[in-house]
Amino acid sequence: MSFPRADGSRLEVQCLAATADYLRALSRQDRSAAVGVAGRAADARTSVVDVIEQMLVPAQVEVGIRAQHDDWTIADEHAATAITEVVLGVLAMRQPAPVRRPAPICVTTPAGEWHGLAARMVAEGLRARGWDAMYLGSDLPDDHLGRFLHRVQPAVLLLSCTTAAVLPQLARSLDVAMAAGIPTIVGGSACGTDEKRALAVGANAWAQDTASAHVLLSRWVDEGIAPPPARRAGIPADYLEFTSRRSVLVDLLASRSEAMSASTLAAARFQSMIRQVGAQLVDVLAASLFVDDPRLFDEYVTWLADMLHARGIPPDTTWSLLEVIEAALIDIPRAQRFTAISRRPRRG
Repeated sequence: MSFPRADGSRLEVQCLAATADYLRALSRQDRSAAVGVAGRAADARTSVVDVIEQMLVPAQVEVGIRAQHDDWTIADEHAATAITEVVLGVLAMRQPAPVRRPAPICVTTPAGEWHGLAARMVAEGLRARGWDAMYLGSDLPDDHLGRFLHRVQPAVLLLSCTTAAVLPQLARSLDVAMAAGIPTIVGGSACGTDEKRALAVGANAWAQDTASAHVLLSRWVDEGIAPPPARRAGIPADYLEFTSRRSVLVDLLASRSEAMSASTLAAARFQSMIRQVGAQLVDVLAASLFVDDPRLFDEYVTWLADMLHARGIPPDTTWSLLEVIEAALIDIPRAQRFTAISRRPRRG
């Protein structure tokens, strides 16, 4: 298996082939085969960056899609993630020594964010680019993060957030970093495709991917360019009002789903899941209000409708829950407007 750099088309074909081989290993829960595929790919390249970003990342995206579409169970997804964690550990042994700098950088996730694999990939990708990147795990409580930052004084803290509902907690983690005098970079799917949410939660900067984070780190640490100033995240009044009604809204959504289950067999079979879905809808809408971005809620609604449909629950279930939320928020105009945007007619 070769991965030439000069011929872009051939490189793309080889990357696709390696990813397909890796996915086949994951689908069989075959750790040895997965390690073998990654090892051969690393042997053919000059840096494990390519293996992580051109094979492991797209494979993990596909794992998420298969779980979303109910082609894989949660157990399958967890097994695949555990194997990729092992593979990253094997690849870490191939990493060169980091460039000597006065302080390390740290990578983690905020409290409540249990998906740590993306952050781990970022840390290993940065180590492959010469950074002394310390991965601190996922779901890191603020008090422990603060104590660590004050003691270690890293050059930069990078925070990955993939769960939309965790964005308000991300802001609290950033407050902790600001109090310790540590500049921050945030990224991950929940942070969107531009800097809007990053600035709203109080980060110094947003990075689309590991390569972008590397560019920012080089400017701040190696070139001595001061990071853009961060501002403490403001807490909108309507966000506070909305979150004070969380339990009431969740109960309203549960009542609606129970009423629907009388005529919908699928909803009856997944009643407990529908209640959890209602709670997640409320939490993601709260996060959208926090960062003042209706796209966050709309993206989640689109994902949710697709996920439920794959499990035999009609799309009308999602729109019915949105109808309940919108009617209950007549006195919170921004929340009602965000909900109305997501209730618009869908194409296809």
